[in-house]
Amino acid sequence: MDELPLAIQMKLRAMPGADSGVQTVEVILEDGRLVPDVRILDCAYVEDDTFEPEQVADVRLPAAPPSASSALVFLLLLLAGIFVMYYLLRAFKPD
Repeated sequence: MDELPLAIQMKLRAMPGADSGVQTVEVILEDGRLVPDVRILDCAYVEDDTFEPEQVADVRLPAAPPSASSALVFLLLLLAGIFVMYYLLRAFKPD
């Protein structure tokens, strides 16, 4: 396990889950790559060996998965838009 830079450790201490000792975060590297689901122990040590800890530019909590209700609302609005377009095309059809 490798140790993260001090600035990142301080940010992890302020994030939720710091008191449990194990945090799962998304890591943003200096070159812009995003490494999802990285386990951090005691706000300092990385269990993932796919990147160098010195290259960590930022950390953030994983994004919440989209809810089924918001997906359903989007689908209903999309279908309503299609029906309105179809109706308007038929209503304004030149003879």
